[in-house]
Amino acid sequence: MNSEKTPSLQPPHFKIIRQAIVDRGHAWWGSEISVAGGVNLEQLESACTEALRHIHPPRKTLNALHPAKSHTLLRIGQSALMNDDILRAIIQAARALEYHKHPFTLSLDNPLDALPGPVERRAMVRQLYKLKDHSITLAYNNYRLDTKPADLLIDLELYDYIKMPFPDSALRLSLNTRSDLFDRLYDRMLELISVSKVCFIADQVEFADSAMLAKNLPFEYFQGGYYSPADCL
Repeated sequence: MNSEKTPSLQPPHFKIIRQAIVDRGHAWWGSEISVAGGVNLEQLESACTEALRHIHPPRKTLNALHPAKSHTLLRIGQSALMNDDILRAIIQAARALEYHKHPFTLSLDNPLDALPGPVERRAMVRQLYKLKDHSITLAYNNYRLDTKPADLLIDLELYDYIKMPFPDSALRLSLNTRSDLFDRLYDRMLELISVSKVCFIADQVEFADSAMLAKNLPFEYFQGGYYSPADCL
């Protein structure tokens, strides 16, 4: 008789983190709450529920520290929106914040490979428009200069914010080789601002030289370890 026990599969560990976002004057503007670590489909709902648990109108003590409006971003993968319970919870959280006049934005990771086919993609588009029908603002995560229309589930005009990791390796290389990538990025950002009325957020800004470079581009807001480390909630 085989007495060996089959090892139980441990679910991937995840953490809920929060990181501040600042404006061009380095004044506090808001914060983004996100799930860090591996999350499988079975854990998706519990991870999003845990993240939503930390979304609530700021306490009076926080209002004293930050008298301006507190912007709250929730960063999730777009596939989570196919869960109707998660979708309803997001809408309820947004309503609670808006009731206290604190803006809420859903910050979406948008990998197309998470949607296996056109049926799933059409369903996701319907979910996104359902959020817009509830006046929820959206942020597009991980936009790059080489992002093409074919890489997008839907036109960027649907989004209110575009988050761009800054600077990526291609841009840093271009500055060393004196290529025109920086100028093309500047022009592309201005084009999107003009056409879509979006605001750009520089994400993953970790060092002083990156922060200085980002200030030379039309970013409105900035996020990363250079401004504030991420807190584990």
